[in-house]
Amino acid sequence: MEKERIYELIRKEEMILFAGAGLSLYAGYPSGNSLARIMYDNLTLTQRNAIDFTPDLLKLSEDIYNLKSGNKNYLIEILKREFQKDPISTEIHNILAKIPQIKTVITTNYDTLFETTNKNLEVIRRSSDYSIANLKKQQLFKIHGDLSDTKNIILTKSDYNNFFIENKDETVFWNAVKDRLASNHILFIGYALEDDNIMFMFERILRELGENRKELFFVAPSISQTKKKFLDRKGIEFIESTGEDLIKKIFDDLKFNYLPELSKGNGNADTALNFAISNQISLQLSKNNGNINVQNVTSLKGFGKTQIKFNLELPDDKREGILDALNGKSFDDVILDAEIIKEFSHYFNDIRISNGDNIKKFWLKKVPNIHGNFEIVFDDGFELDNYKMEVFIIKPHKNQYHIKLDVADFTVKIEILFNSLRNNTKYNIQVYPNTPILLVKSGLNFYNIVSRITNNKTFKLFKNDELFYNYRNKIQFEGDPFDAKFLLDYFQKLKKIEQYFNVKFNNIDLDQINENIVEKVMAYIEKRSLKVKFNGFTFKNENREEINYLLETCKDKGVFMISENIKSIYFLHGLDFEIGYLSQIVVDAIIVNREDLINNNTNKVELKSKSESIQIQFSNEKDILLNQ
Repeated sequence: MEKERIYELIRKEEMILFAGAGLSLYAGYPSGNSLARIMYDNLTLTQRNAIDFTPDLLKLSEDIYNLKSGNKNYLIEILKREFQKDPISTEIHNILAKIPQIKTVITTNYDTLFETTNKNLEVIRRSSDYSIANLKKQQLFKIHGDLSDTKNIILTKSDYNNFFIENKDETVFWNAVKDRLASNHILFIGYALEDDNIMFMFERILRELGENRKELFFVAPSISQTKKKFLDRKGIEFIESTGEDLIKKIFDDLKFNYLPELSKGNGNADTALNFAISNQISLQLSKNNGNINVQNVTSLKGFGKTQIKFNLELPDDKREGILDALNGKSFDDVILDAEIIKEFSHYFNDIRISNGDNIKKFWLKKVPNIHGNFEIVFDDGFELDNYKMEVFIIKPHKNQYHIKLDVADFTVKIEILFNSLRNNTKYNIQVYPNTPILLVKSGLNFYNIVSRITNNKTFKLFKNDELFYNYRNKIQFEGDPFDAKFLLDYFQKLKKIEQYFNVKFNNIDLDQINENIVEKVMAYIEKRSLKVKFNGFTFKNENREEINYLLETCKDKGVFMISENIKSIYFLHGLDFEIGYLSQIVVDAIIVNREDLINNNTNKVELKSKSESIQIQFSNEKDILLNQ
């Protein structure tokens, strides 16, 4: 439970780290006891005989300092030799550098592991450093100083006795340290209570903090029962663990919980961004009702690994479809409602981004197996550049593959069935135009390709100027499958209409194809007549002279023409087209009820065409026969 409390306080940014020499042992630097032995063993025999060895570093340093007549040079040389060498590892400090939730680190260590592994730290050794520090960054207080300022380094017992005592030079520094100790929970790592100087430091800290202090945690792999009772008496929680192991677990907890907690109102936006950056992740944050939402997660290194982990409770009516989609047996995206998702986690580069608590619906979208812009080159010379395609491949059964090609405004599905016994392959191909097709160009490009393939033309596919695929008549087609040739011709005519009238067709619905209107508009553009089926018509005429003229003109067959007095307007795929005056010409006109007209039994003329056809043409002028 104590560890969970530590994790919680760090997520809330309410914990400071107080680090001792034990946290640098893994890097190859000595503990206090080991440093004391090194200092003693490097004395001359005469000097060793003059003082007694003690593992108490401060006391031994004091004795050596006095032995050297108040000169620290020998002690400083030992420190430089031991702490300015390269570390054998920086693993734990690299992890700490990825934990911006720890805003303040206080250390008694002389090494530079913290600052060399974390460029976001402001190092504060004295009051003058604090006055110019960027307090928005993490802060490292080196209360014993370090080798960059040997004059002010705390090394001897006399130096140590001034710990937390105000003086005119460092009042600002120590007040800043005490302020952080008083206003935060404290995690002590790297100390051993067997050292008298550590016990002395604890007593001083507890005295300064008083009874209203926040929670204190002391981390060590093991301590004696006496020391445990001391910690209990002082109200300090003992955590049985190595510092290295606890820091790894703290980081694991942050990776798992910190970003998902943002959506619940926990955490800080600036810290979240720093946490992401320190872990090589780029993300965007947005606020909603005071809570922070994570969006647009990518890798700062240019590549990343996304993982989705979830437990589902699938209803019987959706189970098969969802499992087929998840197992690569269908092209369907997977849409999961909240009641289906029992547990959910989205990870990016091992950082959990969200836990699905606020997810109302989750959409797993299929990713194409092949995608990009391609160049298509047919053997008849037709070429298309930068043709965007996405190719999806699934295997619903053992001897079966399905391929789905998504191109601009069209989907093509190909079912391939392998029959190893007969050594043959069967293909089933379906074309699904989008409704609507956005532009004529989309239809024109697509049916230029499909009409050639169905006409058994071969082609090559290039990507990034390299041969990607070579198609050699694997499928033989007959007739006009998918109406490819018809639709190519239709879109070619739409393109000519666009160019002539300076318009653009948009949102073309293939269910509203009107070949009759297209042909009439094309006849107007090309200034030609159009032959259409004619079932005849009947009209009334009271003028006997005109009837006689018709009877004479159409004795065997004759030419009959009717012109309209208003210009024709046709509506095609959302646009109106004015194409001139309509003239209708019957070049082989016959009168069906000739005898009744001759005998004056009727004044109705029944006119038909011997070939059952009529020519129509459109002109900008009335009564002009353009082309018979």
